[in-house]
Amino acid sequence: MKIGTILRSPLLHFFVLGGLVFGFYAVTAPPEARAPRDDVLRLTEAEMNRMADSFLAAWGRAPTEAESRGLVRDWAIEEVMVREALALGLDKGDAMIRNRLRTKMEFLAEAPAAAMTPDDAALEAYYAQNAAAYARPAQVSFTQVLLPGDATAEEVAALRAELEQGADPGGIGQATMLPTRLEAMAAPAVERVFGGGFGGAVAGLPLSAWSGPLSSGYGQHLVRLDAVEAAQLPPLERLRDKVIADWRSAEARKMRTAFTEELLSRYRPDLPGDDAAEQP
Repeated sequence: MKIGTILRSPLLHFFVLGGLVFGFYAVTAPPEARAPRDDVLRLTEAEMNRMADSFLAAWGRAPTEAESRGLVRDWAIEEVMVREALALGLDKGDAMIRNRLRTKMEFLAEAPAAAMTPDDAALEAYYAQNAAAYARPAQVSFTQVLLPGDATAEEVAALRAELEQGADPGGIGQATMLPTRLEAMAAPAVERVFGGGFGGAVAGLPLSAWSGPLSSGYGQHLVRLDAVEAAQLPPLERLRDKVIADWRSAEARKMRTAFTEELLSRYRPDLPGDDAAEQP
């Protein structure tokens, strides 16, 4: 390989630049930053077991002797890289590292909640306070006919009369992919299919009578409400596992908030727009 080619190599430029950075740091860093550091790499048994468990989870088998040596060497490389990066202050001002550290602190604050189990009274109280989140929504069964977009009031009245006389709803009105009959459909689902407001309008119709027209995202409909079931709150035992999980999540949020406030109380804020920071 020619000397000129080597000198133009981006890899050579990288190593030269890296050497300059480390050399500059060695000269300009304050004495405390260049103080001797612990140069012993200690791999604990717990860390070795963690690496073996990770390998087993990924590959479905224990590592071979050669693979174990590779894992240990990779750990050593990571350890020295991390130590040198911290010594150079590469963690400072890094948004990703800051976010990761914050996440770990929040995890420490919330972790005890995962092992907590509420007594029956606490669980029942939580369930009652959050009943709206667990209640089965109202359900409606109805039959609908989509009207032609250019139907006149007289034509709509004629179609309704046919329906009231027992005509097949599937053979009347504008052809559509919408089902004619919808059975026990949750009100929120009706809203998603037909558009906002349609489910509530249907639920308020008189039973067993053709009504309308009602507007939806598809156009105008004649609708017969066949049945309606009010929202119901299932027994706690039916949802017990989910409610306990939600209770733990709520407790974790409380712990995080309390932990955060306790940490903030250790510091005197000096923040823009903070009136408390301006007080002596």
